[in-house]
Amino acid sequence: MVSLYKEEATTVITTPQWRLIKMKNSKRHIAPPRLAEKLLLWFLKDELAEEVLGDLDEKFYSTAEKHSTRKAKRNYWFQVINYMRPFAFKATKTQRITTNLMIGHFFKLSWRTLQRNKIFSSIKITGFAIGIAACILISLFIGHELTYDRHYQNQDQIFRIANQYAGTGDFGRWTNMQGPFKPILEDYIPEIELVARTVFWKWGDVGENHIRRSDTNANIFESGFFYADPELLEILEIPMVYGNAKTALTEPNSIVISKSKADKFFPGINPVGQQLILNDRATQPYTIGGVMEDLPNTMHLQGDFILTLKGRESGPGSTGWCCSNYTFYIRTKPETQKRAIEQKLVKVRDTYVMDKLSEAGVTDLEDMQKYRSYYLQPIANVYLNPEDIEDYQQHGSIELVWIFGAIALVILLLACLNFINLSTAKLINRSKEVGLRKVVGSFRSGLIWQFLVESVLYCFLAVLLGLVFVTLALPTFNFIAEKSLTIPWASPWFIPLLLLSVLVVGLISGIYPALYLSKFSPTEALKGKTRLSRKASFVRGGMVVFQFTATVILIICTLVLHQQFNHYMNQSLGYDKEQVINILGLESLEPQKRDVLKEELLRLPTVESATLGDYLPVSGGRTSNAGYWLDGRKSIDPGFEAATWLVDEDYLQTMSMRLVEGRNLTGQSLDSASIIINQSMQKYLQLEQPIGARLIDMFDNKYAVIGVVEDFYFESLTGNIGPLAMLQGKGSSTLSVKVNTDQLSEAVAGVSSVWASLKPHQPIRYTFLDDRFERMYDDLLRAKTIFIIFSVLSVTVACLGLFALSAFTIEQRGKEISVRKVLGASVSRIFRLLATDFIRLVLISIVIAIPIGWYLAQGILQDMANTIRLSWPLFGLAAIIAFAVALFTISFEAIKAALVNPAERLRSE
Repeated sequence: MVSLYKEEATTVITTPQWRLIKMKNSKRHIAPPRLAEKLLLWFLKDELAEEVLGDLDEKFYSTAEKHSTRKAKRNYWFQVINYMRPFAFKATKTQRITTNLMIGHFFKLSWRTLQRNKIFSSIKITGFAIGIAACILISLFIGHELTYDRHYQNQDQIFRIANQYAGTGDFGRWTNMQGPFKPILEDYIPEIELVARTVFWKWGDVGENHIRRSDTNANIFESGFFYADPELLEILEIPMVYGNAKTALTEPNSIVISKSKADKFFPGINPVGQQLILNDRATQPYTIGGVMEDLPNTMHLQGDFILTLKGRESGPGSTGWCCSNYTFYIRTKPETQKRAIEQKLVKVRDTYVMDKLSEAGVTDLEDMQKYRSYYLQPIANVYLNPEDIEDYQQHGSIELVWIFGAIALVILLLACLNFINLSTAKLINRSKEVGLRKVVGSFRSGLIWQFLVESVLYCFLAVLLGLVFVTLALPTFNFIAEKSLTIPWASPWFIPLLLLSVLVVGLISGIYPALYLSKFSPTEALKGKTRLSRKASFVRGGMVVFQFTATVILIICTLVLHQQFNHYMNQSLGYDKEQVINILGLESLEPQKRDVLKEELLRLPTVESATLGDYLPVSGGRTSNAGYWLDGRKSIDPGFEAATWLVDEDYLQTMSMRLVEGRNLTGQSLDSASIIINQSMQKYLQLEQPIGARLIDMFDNKYAVIGVVEDFYFESLTGNIGPLAMLQGKGSSTLSVKVNTDQLSEAVAGVSSVWASLKPHQPIRYTFLDDRFERMYDDLLRAKTIFIIFSVLSVTVACLGLFALSAFTIEQRGKEISVRKVLGASVSRIFRLLATDFIRLVLISIVIAIPIGWYLAQGILQDMANTIRLSWPLFGLAAIIAFAVALFTISFEAIKAALVNPAERLRSE
């Protein structure tokens, strides 16, 4: 036996120059990759090993000398893989030859089998492709959701501060904090490197504005404005195109804009130092302090305009401790423990904050000190928000991620089960093939390898077709999910992951058919006497039961979401949302011109009423809260927060809201201390006779209750109606107009004409209240639509599984059917005979699915308010849909079998 150790193998090299190179490199500890050498020695013939190793070593050291060690190792691996050819493999046992040298032959056989059964193979591949495509789509969605805010260099040092309340039977977290908390954090917690306040709720210029360059008159509507301290750019590591992150927001009335907006307003130049005018306030321009890169779409913080908080001390609660209007971001020093800072925050609360709150008139200090603390939320958790922290930002749903992940696994599992069923559906044909191969000398291991290679080939084709499906479906999926997902072709992990998935899924899906088909006796197989054992029948039936159980559950969840969405859309709201036009962008009008606009609109014959009010009964608009007590009880009772709106005397009429007690506001000065409350606030105050009751707010303003408005939903219907207070005032950004329903187009034209006469350089911008109402439920609509899509896919895959079982069973019972026909059985009787067993499986699936679907449906609805009642008709509809689809699927093969000429089946008898 020739030794294969490298020291001996390389002694055949006689080139003096090569010996010098090898000696030189051996001193530098350069050697070929050991794993590649072991692989080569494992499969290479012994008589070739010595020569091949010598040649590869020579080439390795030569390449390392001329280029680099890395290139030499890559080339070594390439050469080893290149030697993996039939002529070079060791000649051992016949089984190993069959396993290692017949792979190409197996692929040829598999391809021929596919071509021989084009229709059946197409069904098999298409079903698999649908499952793979659904899995890829969901994986792209989940991957996108899980990558939010994971790109920071100081990932573990960035947090968002939240208040935490853990009282008896009550727990909550929210981000709103007082403005003066910032200097306390900077002065008394040295572990915190940077602190930044932000404002995302509708205050000042947050949200949407009309904007223009200081040297132009034409306004352009833009969104994505929010306030922040200068430190935010450093904390969130926002890269700058122009300007310095440390100084870009340090001056009052400075602004940082995104690169795309800089290219839009100042194409081709550095705009730092240029001025922008918001809402025609020419006396209060914003100076551009820097240009940032566009914020990535995997960042929870989105916007194109960051307004500085420097010098912005006139807003509510900016300098006082009475109001909580800011969201705080911090960056800690390296290796600082999160828990240690949370404990220090509690000490700061007890040492400094309590005194400030007491001076501000806060009365529930004892309760606060007992139950209130602070929580640091890691930046990576902000978007999905698993801690359920209340804030003003848009979030994904961790529950939706888990649900979609489960759906992806279920659909992929259904596809694999289908593949198994379809692989064994044409059992008799394949059994004769197996018997013939065993007669001519094939081993069972070789047959197993053949079926596994066939499975991998089918899986590979299914993945290719699935990628085609994903490419075609991705634009629609992005539109529905409001994402910008792409297939990561350029990522170095994507193609290897796909190939690995093909191998793993192909082997898993093919192992059962391979083991089952390869065990047939040659004699029985050639006679066509193979039969499905009782155990195999039970396994096969269990697969179909599982498939239809999962399908019925998805159908139930889809129907629940569909009914809940329709319930919201048709719910009585307590106001009329139809034919109300909201004219936006009034900030650029002087107060007197806003009154003129309202008066001019009221003169139009198509306008019934109009109101200057920024507060609308839909979420996403302006919001403000205030604490209230009964007069004389502020120092005794804990008080409560109520939404507080400024409205004029025409607000209730325009929104068709109903007063149940008292009177409306008059618009006169006598009502400056009057308040209208809703029925929920009346319950909070426990007022049996509310009219005339006197209230005091957190700012010590006193009001007399003059009216009680019927409860109406002023936020999403998924929540409960909270307390609401209406004070006399006027809006500065929105004018709502109730128009005639029969003359909508004329009304819009008239409104636009009046606007153009007052603001010729700014196009009118308006929305309909009912459209804004529907946008509140976009998330629910998206979830419903996606559930429908994947339910349809699940039904399709499950039907293919049922088709496989029906084809398999009918193939097994072919002669029995023919004998029955000879004896006079009708087509309908044979159809009932064949369909009974399948329908029984579907009914079992429905019985299993209904209680599981009931439980999951309750889970979907439990976090919502104002939900539908789960009723049996809904589950009955899901059962009928599943039953009808199953019956249709079975009918194809059953009727086909019933119509076959008996002579064709009984010819051999």
